[in-house]
Amino acid sequence: MSISLEHVIGFKVKVINLLDVITEGKIYSFNSVNNTITLQTSRKNQSFYDFRIIKCSFIKSLQVIGDKPSTNSFKKQIIKPYMVNLDRIETFLNQEIERSNKNSLLKGKGVTPEGQTIFDMIYKTIPDTRWDDKDIVILDDIKVVPPYKIDNIITLHETQSINLIEKIIERGWDNIKTSRDSTPISKDGDTDRKGG
Repeated sequence: MSISLEHVIGFKVKVINLLDVITEGKIYSFNSVNNTITLQTSRKNQSFYDFRIIKCSFIKSLQVIGDKPSTNSFKKQIIKPYMVNLDRIETFLNQEIERSNKNSLLKGKGVTPEGQTIFDMIYKTIPDTRWDDKDIVILDDIKVVPPYKIDNIITLHETQSINLIEKIIERGWDNIKTSRDSTPISKDGDTDRKGG
């Protein structure tokens, strides 16, 4: 069934969504295929417009603000799109890819959750920390091998950082032990934890 909603185009409305976020603007279009409404919004002292596409099922209330437009100006109005700075978009995307790649390098592959916790604690203090297979390498001077306890620290070169690493690992294992002790265990031995 096709419904023509041309008569509502151009009305200034106030839309409140399910999260109680208020959006005001002129109805620019209605798409019955994907059930969305497009509002043309503008900020004060700006000559260009923003467009908000809102799924109708997310609308809590819609109120008409002001009078009915005398003519439907949108039929005659041609809104020219503004230039998109492709260099800026490419830079942004490259930064996001780089950040994502860096974050993936901070997650050990096939390591225990305890090993990841120890890595994270060391990394917070010493950012020059990386994974080498399942081993944690700090400043290319110290290596911590599974099961990532103080006894598993190997010095690759002479360094004064060994005491700091020992303290971080000791504190990490204390945190792990504390979190294990505070996790309730049910009668069948499973933890009552939900989710990840």
